[in-house]
Amino acid sequence: MIGTIRRHSAILWWIVVVAVIVSFVAWFAPNQPAYRSMLGSGNAGDRGTIYGRPIKADDVRAAARRVRIMAGNRQIAQDVETQQIYQQLLLDEKFRQFGIVVSDQQLAEFIKQVLRDPSTGELLYDREVEFRKTQGVSEAEYLEFVRRQLAERHLRDVVEIPAQLVTPREAEAEVRRANEQILATAVLFSSSNHAAGVQMTPDALGRFFTNRVAAYRTPEKIIASYVKFGATNHLAEAEAAVAKMPDLTSRLEGVYTQRGAEAFRDAEGKPLAKDAAIARLREDFVRSRAVAIAGDIANDFYNDLGKIEPVTARNLDTVASKRGIKVEITQPFSGTDRPFGLESLRGLADQLARLDPAVPFTEPIAAGDGVYIVAIRQRIPSITPPFETVRNRVADDYRRTQSLEAARTAGQAFHNLATNALASGKAFSALVAEQKLAAIDLPPITQQMNMVPGLPPQVDLNSVKDAAFGLQPGQVSGLILGRDGGYVVYLRERKAAAEDLVKAEIPKISSEMRQREERAGYSEWLNHEWIASGLQDLLAPKTKLGAVGSAPAQ
Repeated sequence: MIGTIRRHSAILWWIVVVAVIVSFVAWFAPNQPAYRSMLGSGNAGDRGTIYGRPIKADDVRAAARRVRIMAGNRQIAQDVETQQIYQQLLLDEKFRQFGIVVSDQQLAEFIKQVLRDPSTGELLYDREVEFRKTQGVSEAEYLEFVRRQLAERHLRDVVEIPAQLVTPREAEAEVRRANEQILATAVLFSSSNHAAGVQMTPDALGRFFTNRVAAYRTPEKIIASYVKFGATNHLAEAEAAVAKMPDLTSRLEGVYTQRGAEAFRDAEGKPLAKDAAIARLREDFVRSRAVAIAGDIANDFYNDLGKIEPVTARNLDTVASKRGIKVEITQPFSGTDRPFGLESLRGLADQLARLDPAVPFTEPIAAGDGVYIVAIRQRIPSITPPFETVRNRVADDYRRTQSLEAARTAGQAFHNLATNALASGKAFSALVAEQKLAAIDLPPITQQMNMVPGLPPQVDLNSVKDAAFGLQPGQVSGLILGRDGGYVVYLRERKAAAEDLVKAEIPKISSEMRQREERAGYSEWLNHEWIASGLQDLLAPKTKLGAVGSAPAQ
């Protein structure tokens, strides 16, 4: 039996449960092909094994349900969902192996501790349960979900490899490294300065086209057919369901408070009044409920598609005709385009790329305006156009390529010249003036910066840090390549971190370093168990475990 929950765990899980409380969850069935394949034909061996033990169908169903709870209103790709289901099965097995059980008393104490309004002290459990029921989650399922989150926290506590003691000297070194400033100067070499000098001869353009003919091929295009289950058709039903929800206004106010007033703005970018923001949240929630209702109908439609043999894309027309639903047909489009009528679908290209004669239509795809099922009706092969039809495009590409190469050649020549000149004692500023180049003094930069106001757009922050922090004052970097050419960086000065900052940051950095080591140890252990369990062999292509856990829906 696991002992009482440690204080730091309670603080962490307060954040977790608050995230669960304010989530708007749109429910859909698990991805049908992934779910069916994992359930197998009925024989235990069809589902594979974990540590040599056959995987049970009931375990797969329970894991799939938890994955959907975690996903919330996010659409999950089939391969991702399959992996997450297996990850849940791995956690189930580890709970059994380590005898990790969260008792009802522990769960109750935890709920009483974290499911309280921090301002009034009111217990929010009953409200949360009622809210979950409106989303199709029973009280028992919700309790089991929270119980598993606690169990995984206990698992982490049991197996986590203790981090080695971080000494004050190590923490101090990290603070100094992260906060040391560099003062540098950049000399830019832009392709636009060399465009006028590019010689455009017919022979050069012809060779350029021949060597890069693949870049000018017209890509394969697709004509897709689809059915849409519009959310607007179910707004009245969704409104009626939302109207019955207890304390919806207080819940929406909680979301408003969590996001902050600045998150809600009108078309002109001005902050909305609180009442207007609450009204918008309510509209969004009603719309999400309408999408969920449309999703249920789409799932029924999808199941009917699976009953027709042989499986072809035209089955979409057959089922739609029986149900009195109009099938829409797109104009030809390439795989990376969003065709008219399907603009709201994210990741459509990935969905279509997985289709083949055996699986000719997508699973239901949720979007803000409804749910879609899409099939590829026709593929139009790619073609290579005659040179004359793309001459202007070839000329533009040739000029751009040659001017970019000229800029980088000039930058490399300057680097060589600067290296020799600085070694002989010549001042960098004098060299720049002599070469009639423009130098730009960059803003101060530290290793921990993710954004530097005033940094020229041609200069990449990470590339500058990689180059400049390896220099000593008075040295020059190699040519750093950029989209428009490149640049050379001269380091003028390194400024040590202020002593008062170092002293103030040491405790914080010490804690962060220990936590990083602990997380890395737990993650490495999970990856080892992922391989040892045999679950990795059930996935294709093979994959590392990645992020595992009972993270709540966002």
